Amino acid sequence: MKVSTLFLLAGALALVCSGASAQQARAPVRMIAGYPPGGNVDILARVFAERLSESVGRPVVVVNRPGAGGQIGLEALKAAAPDGNTLLVTPDASLVIRPLTMKVPPYDPINDFAAVAHVGAQDYAFAVAAAVPAKDLAEFASWARANAPVANFGAGQGGATHFLGMLIGQALGVPLQPIPYNGSGPAVTALIAGQISSTVQPLGTVIAQAQAGKIRLLATTGSERSPAAPGVPTFAELGQPSLTASSWFGIFAPARTPQEVVSQLNAIFIKAMQTHAVKEKLQNLGLEIRQMTPGQFAAVVKADYQRWGPVIKSSGFSENP
Repeated sequence: MKVSTLFLLAGALALVCSGASAQQARAPVRMIAGYPPGGNVDILARVFAERLSESVGRPVVVVNRPGAGGQIGLEALKAAAPDGNTLLVTPDASLVIRPLTMKVPPYDPINDFAAVAHVGAQDYAFAVAAAVPAKDLAEFASWARANAPVANFGAGQGGATHFLGMLIGQALGVPLQPIPYNGSGPAVTALIAGQISSTVQPLGTVIAQAQAGKIRLLATTGSERSPAAPGVPTFAELGQPSLTASSWFGIFAPARTPQEVVSQLNAIFIKAMQTHAVKEKLQNLGLEIRQMTPGQFAAVVKADYQRWGPVIKSSGFSENP
């Protein structure tokens, strides 16, 4: 990126709103993480905050606003000025799925935010306990029909894995009972212990346990087989293309942030993802880089919102705000 362009962006991040003072121009850019320090969202926020600071020559500070499944951070972004001085890193579940589970959503993922950059994705995996005799998806469906009282799946209640597990049961024509867990860790631990028969989790969460023989992976939700698990077929390969899905992380700005600022930020973050250091960090998190323009990423957000709406509505699940 040319020096002149960087200078323009550095100024635009603070001066796009008329009347902004010189002091505001030197103030740090905020990168909100709606989760506690140490998790994937926090790690990504710090990685991209550092790269943004290097590019625009201004401090970029990570502000952790944890709570309510990412909702607190998103509400803070919604309330921020649309001047490029406040950004947020979020997973898809917080932005897209959470408001669909609420009677009075606190934000609209389509109209309250501007998609800036897609910064990593991973497919989900359908895993079964070692004690379940099924070696493939067809065998699992047969086993589940014959063992309905113990045919279940563990997932975070009201999250993507919850509703994806329901879709898997519907697609296979088997009665899978959802068992709620507070996060992926407890669900995977329960699967290893044989307390549940299956789970749906991001592939990176279960790959090590599968490689150790503690659980078995029957299918992944990718459009093609994952390099991390080349021996595991996709649902699409097995005749279930409707189960193609992925989890993702993205950087967002408040709605009405000038398109020029959004585009320049997108260019900075894409350039960052082309560096060895950032590629390695994303790989360590089990994430695949899928470079997108702001428009392409906004289309993904809209498509996911439209996809999960009917699924969640038909499930009858609702969470009070």
